[in-house]
Amino acid sequence: MIVQFIFFLTMYPVLFILYFCMRNEGMRSDGFSFGIRMKPEWQNDAAVRRADETYRRRLKKLTVILAILPLTTFFIPYFSVSFSIWTLWITAICFAPAFPFARGYREIRSLKQQKNWQNQNRGCSFTEIRNAGQVRCAKSAEFLPPVLLGAAIAVYSLYRAAAQDRIKAGLLTAFFATLTGFLYAVAIWTDRQKTEVICSDSEINLNYSRARKHIWKNMWLAAVWLNTAFTALLAVVLTWDDNTSYILWSCIIYTVASLLLSFGALKKMKEVSRLYAPLKESPLEDDDSHWLLGMFYYNSNDRHVLVSKRVGIGTTMNLATPFGMGFTVFGCLCLLIIPVSCVWMIMEEFTPIRLSVENDLLTAEHIRVEYEIPLSGIEEITLTGETPRWSRQNGTGMENLNKGTFHIRNVGNCEVLLNPQNQIFLRIETEDETYYMSSADDAETRKIYGQITRALP
Repeated sequence: MIVQFIFFLTMYPVLFILYFCMRNEGMRSDGFSFGIRMKPEWQNDAAVRRADETYRRRLKKLTVILAILPLTTFFIPYFSVSFSIWTLWITAICFAPAFPFARGYREIRSLKQQKNWQNQNRGCSFTEIRNAGQVRCAKSAEFLPPVLLGAAIAVYSLYRAAAQDRIKAGLLTAFFATLTGFLYAVAIWTDRQKTEVICSDSEINLNYSRARKHIWKNMWLAAVWLNTAFTALLAVVLTWDDNTSYILWSCIIYTVASLLLSFGALKKMKEVSRLYAPLKESPLEDDDSHWLLGMFYYNSNDRHVLVSKRVGIGTTMNLATPFGMGFTVFGCLCLLIIPVSCVWMIMEEFTPIRLSVENDLLTAEHIRVEYEIPLSGIEEITLTGETPRWSRQNGTGMENLNKGTFHIRNVGNCEVLLNPQNQIFLRIETEDETYYMSSADDAETRKIYGQITRALP
């Protein structure tokens, strides 16, 4: 139940934030309707206004449906099912608003073609020459301290993890330290993008670009320090026993803080756009053909990797560039992993553990064969009514399944495959490993224990 409350408190509000961000995209004051460039007199057309009202109505209905779906998880007792619903729901709320938006886009684009709404002088647009690439706000000296601190934490954590036989904990800390360096690289790369053009006055373009890049620089710098702080926290918490709840709450705080940083930066960007709106000049080129569904930019003649969004605020990628295309393919692959992961998690929870003794071999299966232990290699086997206090190094930890490598303080690592809801468990000692196991139920566990003890000398 705690997972449902965590998702509800952290992710549920995102649905309504997205709703209020998208509801005005059908009729924007900056000359766009559904991502299509429009003149004020075109936007006042009755058909355009009807399309906007229809879009808002559809978006509201969709939001109500999406608001109800995750509440069902509070009545589902299975962790894998409720977690899968929340995971798929988070993915859905990011993409579902695009469907009513796409319908509105098609209506407005068709209307624009039917009424022959177009600029008189096609093929011309503003290009910034004098200040191209001139604005720089991100300085390496500001980013190096948290990057170097994160690297030092990672090195120390790896050294300590190796000494305590917790190498995976050290690797996880090192991963987040590496992420600090990645955020720094992204900040510098974003800062090196060319000056954005909003009018024919180079000085205005320069000030506008400086204001935007300063906001992004501050956000990335705060994100780098936040990630370094989280890396330091992980380096400490991962060495504790029974650290699951601490790690969980640390991740929640980290996620919420990251979201607040992002929303704060977007709010400031919106304020800058509002201040400069009276100074913007509409380019003469009608470039709607470069925007797929008004949301995705694809222009092989434009070498800019980042461009201003037409839908929402901030920037988006030019999918015609190698980086933009590569990032898009990577994102699609990540999306495919989500349903596969959900199916795997459900299989993990609902597949019973099976222990069997055949041909002088103890086989432990769960979805697949997890362990095969020769009976001749078992030095000691005992029945125990409780498991030690341990912390999971890797594997699965559910109410009805503990599987993987667990660490017992002052003892070391052990291999685990059991149902913690059972009453008795097998503790098996071999020359190299210690195992804690149980079968599907206590009766089966006792049966396996008897078979092994009879086979041992």
